[in-house]
Amino acid sequence: MNRRLFYIGSLGIAVALMAGCAGTHAASAPHYSRPMPYSIAVMPVMNETVDMKAPDVVRPIVYQKVIDWGYDSPSLRTIDEILTQNHIHEAGEVNQFTAVQLGEMFSVDAILYTTITDWSTTWLAIYASQTVGLRFELRSTKDNQLLWEGHYTVTERAIAGNERQMVDIAVAASISPYQPIVRKTVNIIFRKLPYGPHYN
Repeated sequence: MNRRLFYIGSLGIAVALMAGCAGTHAASAPHYSRPMPYSIAVMPVMNETVDMKAPDVVRPIVYQKVIDWGYDSPSLRTIDEILTQNHIHEAGEVNQFTAVQLGEMFSVDAILYTTITDWSTTWLAIYASQTVGLRFELRSTKDNQLLWEGHYTVTERAIAGNERQMVDIAVAASISPYQPIVRKTVNIIFRKLPYGPHYN
């Protein structure tokens, strides 16, 4: 575990940070072989936490990572419009369809399912932490075969060194955005996903 100086949010508050990662598992499935998928549709995000806004933060970051990783992908707006046309209005309803059926809707080679497993902020006296856990499944639209899966949990911990920082940590922990830690979690998991055909 690394210890370094950390500036919380936009407040410019310097405290000691210990960054920890847990639940490591991110590897290609045996069926991820050529011909590789060229296009991936990013489905609405399943949410196992109590924060109803979390999927709105996670999904655009995942979508952009798919693009950056060299894959073609329909826009999120296009995906949602097609889902609505097929009377699918909630993320949980997507699971009523196989990847093969979804592939027919979106004309893609693979479907990416994302689940938020942890989304929490904790602070107590001199300690504050922010945790994000994500799980991914990539399935072929040809036969519903699992191509790749990964899950990871990242926790950022801040420790105050004096009484002033104790107050600063409590304030910062309550307003600190989740985007940076979500990007970090996604980046770690995607390291084990082979690059797409357009990656450079």
